[in-house]
Amino acid sequence: MHEVIINGINYTLADIEKDCWVRLLNGSLRAKDALHNPTIANVNSHGVNMRTVVLRQVNTATKQLAFHTDIRSGKCAEIVSNPMVSWHFYDAAGRVQIRAAGTASLHTNDAIADAAWAKSTANSRKIYMGEIAPSLISPTPTSGLPAAFESTDPTLEESEVGRKNFAIIITKIHWLEWLWLNSSGHRRASFNYENGGLVGGNWLVP
Repeated sequence: MHEVIINGINYTLADIEKDCWVRLLNGSLRAKDALHNPTIANVNSHGVNMRTVVLRQVNTATKQLAFHTDIRSGKCAEIVSNPMVSWHFYDAAGRVQIRAAGTASLHTNDAIADAAWAKSTANSRKIYMGEIAPSLISPTPTSGLPAAFESTDPTLEESEVGRKNFAIIITKIHWLEWLWLNSSGHRRASFNYENGGLVGGNWLVP
């Protein structure tokens, strides 16, 4: 059986795949985790568009990743037009890179968005309370937040005015790649999914 030894532990290809999803799940649950703020990339009229987001949800059973956004932001229209999205994660301490790609879906006026909104804190919700949409030109530097909440958080009741601007984007992952950087030789593997199930994996030359 082909294995790779990392920190004295033997990992098979199946172990690596499971470890990737454990790492991603931890990234969604821990604000200070190395994988909590990945980069996502999609395509717009300017080419490839990349942004840092907060990893909000990971479903290890269905192989889905999710982040929250303002429905008025450009990425929403872009993803509706072309739903292919790529994700990039990097753990500098562990020297592990994870890349993933799949098909994204936008949720705003449905039970999925309602559930995500219900779990959001008042601090997270307040960024959706601004009356001016993201990316619009401003004559002065601005946070876009209502002045009353520049230095304080709204109550959950007050934050409800932002619900109309809230959306969650969920990516159903079709492909995932793992790379471990090591001075004696890197190691790399990739995995393919269909309908949330693993259908193949391979070791790759780094």
